[in-house]
Amino acid sequence: MKSILSGLLLSACFATPASTEPVTLTVDPATVRSIGGITTLEREKYITIHATPGEIDMSDEMLRYIEDELEAHYGRDGGSQSQYIKSTPADPDNPLMPDVEHIRQAGEAHRAEYAANPERYRPESMREVVFCTHPKWVMGRPGNDYAPFGPTTAEATAEFCAQFLKYFFTDETRPNYYEVFNEPFVKAKQMNTTAEEISRHHVVTARRIRELLPNDDILIGGYSAAWAEVEGRNFEHWNSWQKTFMDIAGEEMDFFSTHLYDGVNVKGTHAERTGSNVVAIMDLIDSYSYIKWGVAKPQTITEYGRLIQNDVDKAWPDRLRRELALQGSFNGMLMMYLEHPDRLLKTVPFILGVGSWKYGDAERGPVDPPSDFLLWRWTGDNYVTTGIDLFYRFWKGVEGERRVAFADDPDIRTHYFADGLRHTLMIHNMDSEPRTVKIQGLGDLDIAKVSLRSLGSRDDAPMLTEQVLFGLPEEVTISATEAAAVIIDLRETFPATQTVEETRVYAENYLEEIEADQPLEFTYKNVPTGEGTAALRLSIGRVPGASLQPKAWVNGTEVQVPTDWAGSVQEGRPRFFGMIEVPVPVEALAENTTVKLVFPDSGGKVASAVLQTNLIAND
Repeated sequence: MKSILSGLLLSACFATPASTEPVTLTVDPATVRSIGGITTLEREKYITIHATPGEIDMSDEMLRYIEDELEAHYGRDGGSQSQYIKSTPADPDNPLMPDVEHIRQAGEAHRAEYAANPERYRPESMREVVFCTHPKWVMGRPGNDYAPFGPTTAEATAEFCAQFLKYFFTDETRPNYYEVFNEPFVKAKQMNTTAEEISRHHVVTARRIRELLPNDDILIGGYSAAWAEVEGRNFEHWNSWQKTFMDIAGEEMDFFSTHLYDGVNVKGTHAERTGSNVVAIMDLIDSYSYIKWGVAKPQTITEYGRLIQNDVDKAWPDRLRRELALQGSFNGMLMMYLEHPDRLLKTVPFILGVGSWKYGDAERGPVDPPSDFLLWRWTGDNYVTTGIDLFYRFWKGVEGERRVAFADDPDIRTHYFADGLRHTLMIHNMDSEPRTVKIQGLGDLDIAKVSLRSLGSRDDAPMLTEQVLFGLPEEVTISATEAAAVIIDLRETFPATQTVEETRVYAENYLEEIEADQPLEFTYKNVPTGEGTAALRLSIGRVPGASLQPKAWVNGTEVQVPTDWAGSVQEGRPRFFGMIEVPVPVEALAENTTVKLVFPDSGGKVASAVLQTNLIAND
């Protein structure tokens, strides 16, 4: 089958041959992969759009297209509260607070509108949405006159937000997730405030919501970090932003939210994140959360994708090349997030619906959309879908139980899902070169049909292809940043016979300074032991040229730190920050485990060191 598949993939990958050693991808379809107890693909968590059914610029037909044709779920609402607070009068008896009776009446009318159109405003769709608002308008601060009552204090903001959640929704439609503000820290100077004051606002708002809705299960989080350059200034960025937020507001937060983009960040710095950097940020937040509260609180990624430059609405390459660049980041990051279903409550690619509000200040012509993240664009006569919808078409129909699959190269990310008679092997290439992937472990399946779906490129434009193969491929060749799905239809189901349980154990310490030839130690309690495999997830932040391969020991057993990791070498960034996965003999682990590291040079920090065990469950 090698020649059959090679011919298919060459047509989708610029006819570029693989230039490095083949990667071996091993599948074990008889073994369930349980990640922190999660064994299925939760599409409502991952296959999402940064939109809601309440967006009036989208027709009912557009919503059905999202739900039925693309099989996507709604992700986030960032504007509704800002719209309603502007028209909310002040309390007649207290001009610095909102008029609660007005909010109640407006909410009643809002609920009536929803009830009158149940097909559009389905309760299950509304519950999936993460609600947030813009701090520039809604954060209470002296001189704010966005609304008739300000808001000028944290208490006024909290009162409006809590009353809004109470009256604009029923218990069946109220959103599951609430972010207090959208990306507030990067706007702090503009608003003449501080990270500390913004964090205190989160506390006041969270407490008021819980007072007003004591029996609701809404989860409250923040701070929607826009610039997660945690390693900046040798982790002073972490200390002054994320850690500060967690120290002040973390006790009141149910989750921590972050926005992660490839490309150029808000400071103009190159910030390629897909791969090791994304995971290092998540592991650092988890590690500090564990140290502070004894549990790693959940996280959300409520925006992700790619930016080309600071002003994302202007001066990009042509539209199709933009869409191609976005597809690589969407799929690359999603494949990493899929490895954290127990840690992530929601992930939302920054893909807007119509986004009519983005046309007001556009400098482009009517054919080119004013935003690079729109699912529909205006041609001058009507709306048509953009190439962004290929992301959803690629993932359409992919669901089921997780089964074990792994590659021997961290740049090849893979997931395997079993859904009755359909099994799907998902593969993404994070390398900058084409890679040949040899597939093994599927010989026991009774196969009726095999298809190959590929999201790649042709002529600098994204292209989705799907073709039926004559049989199971022995190997596939995947271009740089391309994604492929091997879709296997069976004649009979293939039940699993065992389960591998993945567990992450966080160290009792973190953010350790690196000094040449001086040992760093990380200690762990309650480490699971048994039959299986294990790994040490080292997240290291250092300047270019510094060693990323310390000598390492686990309970005295030396282990080798690889010279490769997921994604790029992060060229162009002032400091490398990424997670390197170190294989650990499972026999070296004990209930109380110590990891020792020794670097040959000084500088930088080991941000976190997380143990992961993958053990066969004892039924």
